[in-house]
Parts: sequence; structure tokens; C-alpha cells
Amino acid sequence: MAVMKNIALEEILTAVALSPNVVSRRPIFEKYDKNVQGNSYKERGQAASAVILPFNDFPELPQAKKAIGVTVGTGGNPNRAKIDAQLTAEMAICEAALQTSCVGGTWLGATDCLNFGNPEKEAQMGEFVAGVEGVKVACQRLEIPIVSGNVSLYNENNGKAVPPSALVSVFARVDKIEHVKPITWKSAEAYIYKVGPSSSALGGSEFDRLFELQSTQLPELSYEQVLADSETLKNLITQDSVEAVIPLTAGGVWGTLIGVALNSEAGFDLSFNESSVISDLLAETLGALVISTEEIEGLTLIGKTKSDFLAQIEVGSKKHDFDLESIKSDWNHQLRSVF
Repeated sequence: MAVMKNIALEEILTAVALSPNVVSRRPIFEKYDKNVQGNSYKERGQAASAVILPFNDFPELPQAKKAIGVTVGTGGNPNRAKIDAQLTAEMAICEAALQTSCVGGTWLGATDCLNFGNPEKEAQMGEFVAGVEGVKVACQRLEIPIVSGNVSLYNENNGKAVPPSALVSVFARVDKIEHVKPITWKSAEAYIYKVGPSSSALGGSEFDRLFELQSTQLPELSYEQVLADSETLKNLITQDSVEAVIPLTAGGVWGTLIGVALNSEAGFDLSFNESSVISDLLAETLGALVISTEEIEGLTLIGKTKSDFLAQIEVGSKKHDFDLESIKSDWNHQLRSVF
């Protein structure tokens, strides 16, 4: 099936799955100590965001206080920043906040690292102002205080500024650590749901970058939806039937599911309309995937897990098979040549 410039869907999905921005981050995070002070409850790579127990070693505190967790989510996408500095900053805050919601976090505060060009140049100074405004607007709408941050300016290469990027972290309190879900699944025939909006906008996506489409439309941002999705995610993790909650990341639904499937060593079936399959799979909207052994009303069902190591995508009347074993090694180890 030719979906774009006579490029088959399988070729597009392989390229996105093996993009350096989508492949496993394990070669990075396995190289640093994730257990400093011995208070890690869920390490990087075990849950949607890492969770620590900072009060666990205080004998004077009651057990209920010792069991309070703290988590941090991160957000930021330079691909989006090339299109709209303010909206990119707003989406970064929302992305980081939703990550913490995937482990049941209640937002406490945020910090930022603003990476911009030469403020002596009018256009680049304008991008910086827009980025700052974006962080401000998002934090006000979500009622998250900024507690620290830093700014890096004059970032240029041969006179060209870096994408005007706001990289942010949101910290949150986790009151019920026992409800934190993994980011892998165990059951075949479990339901795969998407929490969050759909969008036909491919601007800022890894797909757009790889195929040089130069889309200029970013997915719309609704704070009402972000707040509602946050509450939905926090409620879902308390359900025993929910096996995994995974924040959407680079590569959209496809990039996220590939990582989960390879880490779970199991496959999945998805079903989409022919007219929207590319955006359904590859648009980078905010949200999460939920794996549940029981049906959940009110969520968008996109597929099911299965025991064999094959991804199958049904598009209209045609089925596309994608052998996960064929990309497993490259996906797991590609970044080892860099880090």
C-alpha cells in the first residue's frame, strides 16, 4: 500500500521505529546510578516516570509519611520548536505533567531549561520571549508553580540559532505508590486504549522530520483536555485490570507501542481507517496508552496485545505484518555507538 510518495507503510514504520529519537534510551540511563541514597521505588525504565521515597529513612515519621513518593516528568520537543516557540513551551509543560499523572502524581512544581539563540537579534529575542510566555501560560493554566530554572542563550551554529526550545520538568507527589503501573504488559488479548486527543497535524513529529515534509501545523492544545486526561489517568492506575500506563512519546502511538512491545517481548494488533492511519499512528499528540485486561468505557480502543512477536496493523480491508524480531537488536542497541 503506497501511502506517501510511493513509500510503503512498512518502510515508513521501520524508519520511525529505528529513528535515534525513538529507539531505546537504556544505553543512556543504565550508565548512571539510579539508586543514589537507596530510596528508588521505581527506577527509570520501570514506570512512566521514576518514583523515589525521599522520606523513607526518617524513623521519626509515621509509616504513612514514609510511603509518600515523588516523581518527575520531562517534556520538550525541538522539532515543534521550529514551528511555534510559545506553543512548544506550553506543550512541554503539559507533556511533563501528564507523565507524572501516569504514576498517580499530584503536581507540586516545575523547573525549566530555556535554550535559545542570540538575544541581540530581534527575531531570536522574539522567540525567547515567546518561549517564556509559553511556560508562564501553561503553568498558570495547570496551576503549577515554577520553582527554579535556567536560561542558555547565544546558542548558534554558523550564525544559525538552535530551535527555540523550552525543556521542562514537573515534580509531583505520589500518595499511593502501590498503584504505580509498569510500562510493559503481561497478558495476551489485553485491550490497548488511547487517552488523549487525535489530530491530523503532523508538524513537529518524528515522521515529519525523517521524511522532510516540513509540516507547519502542530496538534491543538486544550488545557481542559489535559486536566481531564490527568484525572482519568490517575483514576485508571488504581484499577487492578489495568496492566500498564505509558505516556505517548516520540513517534506517536507507533513509536510508543514499539518500545512497550519490545520490552514486553510480545506483539499487538491495531486497526485504523485508511484515510487517517498515518496521523493516527505517527502524529505526536499529548496523552497516554493504557493496557487493560477488561474493557473500559469512554476510552478510544485502538487494538489488542498478543503473545507472538508480531505487530499487525489492519488498514481498511488490508493487514500489514511487522516482524518485531527484525528490529529488536537495532532498537535496543543503536545508541550504544553514541553513548
